[in-house]
Amino acid sequence: MKTEYRIVLILVMLTSVCMVPAAAEDTPIGGDQGWYAVYCNVYDAKIYLDDKYITTTPQDGAVTIPVYLSAPYTTIRVQKFGYSTFTDTIRDVPGNGETVKLYTTINKIPVTTQTAVGGDVGWYVVHCNIDAATVFFDDVNRGEISQGMVYVPVYSTATPYREYSVKKDGYTTYTATIVTVPGKGETIDLYATLNPAAGTATTAPAIIGGDTGWYLVYCNVDGATVKFDNDVKGQIEQGSLKVQVYVTGTPYKTFTVYKAGYAPYTGTIDKYPGKGETVDFSATLIAESATTLPASTPTQKSPVSAGLCGLALVIGIAAASLVSRK
Repeated sequence: MKTEYRIVLILVMLTSVCMVPAAAEDTPIGGDQGWYAVYCNVYDAKIYLDDKYITTTPQDGAVTIPVYLSAPYTTIRVQKFGYSTFTDTIRDVPGNGETVKLYTTINKIPVTTQTAVGGDVGWYVVHCNIDAATVFFDDVNRGEISQGMVYVPVYSTATPYREYSVKKDGYTTYTATIVTVPGKGETIDLYATLNPAAGTATTAPAIIGGDTGWYLVYCNVDGATVKFDNDVKGQIEQGSLKVQVYVTGTPYKTFTVYKAGYAPYTGTIDKYPGKGETVDFSATLIAESATTLPASTPTQKSPVSAGLCGLALVIGIAAASLVSRK
C-alpha cells in the first residue's frame, strides 16, 4: 500500500515539474521600446499605422503610441468622415525610451462636395498646377481645378473609374490610370502636372501690386509665427496678425501657425479679399502635453505547452489507475 502511494506522489511531482517550464516560456516579445507622439488638428480622427487601426486623436495634446524598435511602423494615416485623409511615410524611428513626434493635419472637405446622393461616399482629390483646367474621369466631366484641386465623389456601389484626364487649352493633356478606390469617408489624392503645348505662347504672370485686401489671422498664442504657403508673414500679437495681400497677386492656398512647444496648425485658404476687404481666419494651437496610450505587451505561448498538457493527462490517468486498484 505504501509503495502505491509513493508511486502516486512521484507521478504528481513529475507532473508539476513538467508544467512549470510551460508557464515560464510565455515571455514577452518586443525588446527595446520607443514612442510615437501623434498630433492632429482635429479631435476624434482615426489613426492607422501600416494600415492597422490604433486609436483616435485626443481633444488636447498628443496621443502616445508604443513602438518596438525591432518592428517599427513605416506609414501613418489619419482620417475622419468629412475631412481630407492625411497619409505620410514615417521616416524617423525612436531609440530605446525615446519619443518621435508626428504632426498630421486634415482639412474639412468643402460643403459643396458633400451634397451628392447615393450609397457610401469616398473622394478623389485631384491636384493640378493650373487652375480652371477641366478634370475628366473615364471621359466624364467632373469639374474644374480651383485653388489647385477639385474633389470628385465616388460611391462604393458604382462602377470603379479606370482613368482620369486633366485638360486645358494651350497645355498638353495629362492622363493617368486609377488603381485604387476610396472607402466610405476616405480620400485618395491624384496628381496632374500640365505643361504648355509645344509652340504655344504662355501668358506673362500678373504684376503684383495695385489694389490690396487683408487677411486677419486670430490665434490663442501670442508670439506664434504665421506662414502663408511658404512665406512667413509675421507673428501673432495681442491675439491676431493682419496680413496685406494684392488682389492681382497669385492666390495663397494654405496658412500655417506654429510656435515651439505647440502642435502647428494648418488651414486651407478658400476665401480671397477684394479691394479694401478683410477675410478672417482662426487658428488654435494645442500645447504638446502628451496623452499616453497604454502599451500592450504581446506574448508568445510555448509551442510545446500542448504536448506537456498531454503528458500530464497520461500521468494523471496512470495515477488514478493505481489508486483504483486499492
